[in-house]
Amino acid sequence: MRSYLTKLGTYAKQAGHQLVIVAPGARDERLEEGGAVIERYSAPKMPYDGTYHVPLKLGRMRQLIRKHAPDVLQVSSPFIPALVAGGLGSDVGQQGMVRVYVYHSDPIGCYLKPWAQGHIPEYFRRAALKPAWSWMRRICRTHDRTVVAGAWLRDELRQEGCQNVVNVDFGIQHEDFGPERRDEALRSRFLGDLAHNPDAKLLVIAGRLAIDKSQKRLIEAIADLSRQQPLALVVLGDGPERARLMQAAGDIPRVHFLKFTKDRAEYAAILATADCLVHGSLCETYGFVLAETLASGTPFVVPDWGGARALSDLKYSERYPALGGPAEVRDALKRLLSRPAGELSMNARQAGLAQPHTRDHFQNLFTFYLDLIAQKRATTS
Repeated sequence: MRSYLTKLGTYAKQAGHQLVIVAPGARDERLEEGGAVIERYSAPKMPYDGTYHVPLKLGRMRQLIRKHAPDVLQVSSPFIPALVAGGLGSDVGQQGMVRVYVYHSDPIGCYLKPWAQGHIPEYFRRAALKPAWSWMRRICRTHDRTVVAGAWLRDELRQEGCQNVVNVDFGIQHEDFGPERRDEALRSRFLGDLAHNPDAKLLVIAGRLAIDKSQKRLIEAIADLSRQQPLALVVLGDGPERARLMQAAGDIPRVHFLKFTKDRAEYAAILATADCLVHGSLCETYGFVLAETLASGTPFVVPDWGGARALSDLKYSERYPALGGPAEVRDALKRLLSRPAGELSMNARQAGLAQPHTRDHFQNLFTFYLDLIAQKRATTS
């Protein structure tokens, strides 16, 4: 989300637009960063992950929005921020304001559907999820449009009765990634004493280290597989689960925990150098790291769920049951690693090249917003 907003600010500035981000933080402050103005208001830390803050101050949010009177109000959460947007009157802006909810997170698919599938008999699941879908329909109804990252999510929301849902396909910075960024010296460093073993494999887990990313089962699966074949693991990311995941990885002989890097060349080299990325999250609405992995010519193992499933294909990936445990992940990984590496890499690269460019996503998004503004002003004039 933070990376997306940074890119949004950069491309907005290039296109002659102004981006103002209203977000909770440690204190009230106004910053200019990455082509955007950031208006932070003081808010308490999230209890689980203190790097995030709880957006509680509805009045302050409304005050800041009215202060800037935007042409488009882009909302990135279906909870308190969406309530704030829906409660704003037509006094914001001279001719009304376009409200757009961007479906960055998938709370139903990420939390409620897996919970229902694991705990509620199939006959009762739809009834159990009915209040959540009723809430989502209300959010979509109180915004002029809901923007999603891909056609699969658009179709799912429409099937549930959500109105005005459109997809503006997300994309990646293609020039940053590619198989040519493979680094043999880096690979040797990660493999250690396995560097000269032709059968050794280098695996990567990348992303925020948190419970919702389901990385513990990945590490347990890799630990089990490491007893059967030579491999090394790189865990790239940080978050509240870091210490617990490091403890779980204690049985893997060659494991490296690296914090987030802002060096895009280093990140791209890690993706291109790996034999496989192993992914656990059920929460992907698009899956930036998955698309970037494909562009690097690297195959992946993913859960059969959501955005991860939408980006996968048996030509370059293996899937495991979404609610499966370490054994199912291990078996999927074994299947992938037994397949011809060159063919997997070629197919992954082709799939990566088919992804939109970040530039195209934002150009399409800005064009979409300009059209919405024109439509709304035509109907309110």
